[in-house]
Amino acid sequence: MKRRRSNFIADYTFERVTSIPLEFLREVGVTGVILDLDNTLTRWEEDEVPADIAQWVQSLMDAGFALVILSNGLRGKQLKVSRQLGVPLVVSLLPKPFPLGFGEALKTLGVPRENAVVIGDIVFTDIWGANRLGLKTILVEPVSPIDFTGTKIWRFFERLFNLRRSARRGGGE
Repeated sequence: MKRRRSNFIADYTFERVTSIPLEFLREVGVTGVILDLDNTLTRWEEDEVPADIAQWVQSLMDAGFALVILSNGLRGKQLKVSRQLGVPLVVSLLPKPFPLGFGEALKTLGVPRENAVVIGDIVFTDIWGANRLGLKTILVEPVSPIDFTGTKIWRFFERLFNLRRSARRGGGE
């Protein structure tokens, strides 16, 4: 497992998932992608995936990447988006950042840990949880300014400790 300056700092940052080029993922050795749902693929307050994001997801599948959704969100929304995109959903007994869900997502992907990346919008769930397991991480900006009440607390601490950044250049900073 590679050593990081902080488990709270993403490997890379991009504005949105659609800003992440497939070539970039290949260059950093990714073959499997664990995707967050709320404010990464959809607006928190909606359950429809925007067309550009749906096209990006489809382009990943067409290019042979293995994909899975891992979300702490509402089950009904998770199932709807999973069906809409044709991407498997991992349902875990313990929410992110606990390792159980990430481990199940890796099993579903069927790729080695070093070839997986977690893409999400929250440092304290998506990035911290994945970094603790030695997974590559990409932090994206939230799709919507509207957040779940608990997420607003995480966002406050992200700003307070300047955590919305990445450890390496090469992403979409």
